[in-house]
Amino acid sequence: MGKFITGVWNMVFVGSPGAPADHCSNKDGGPYTTVDATPVIVEKPYIISSGAGFSLMVPRMEKNKVGHTPGFNNADERTFNNVFVAN
Repeated sequence: MGKFITGVWNMVFVGSPGAPADHCSNKDGGPYTTVDATPVIVEKPYIISSGAGFSLMVPRMEKNKVGHTPGFNNADERTFNNVFVAN
């Protein structure tokens, strides 16, 4: 996080590099709660398109995560042969 401008009460940052330090007063822009790493996270599935058609990408669980996953390299690719899509 390069720069953060406060705007609301009690901002919470989890696994965000460059987040402001914890403090619980109104001095210097309001209180912040900062947790160094996300204890457990599973991102939402997403769809990709390639020359072979569409695939469903299902991210794997991560523990103690800090920052983003570079290159989207933490997901299993599934074809739509065994995926039910509901209306």
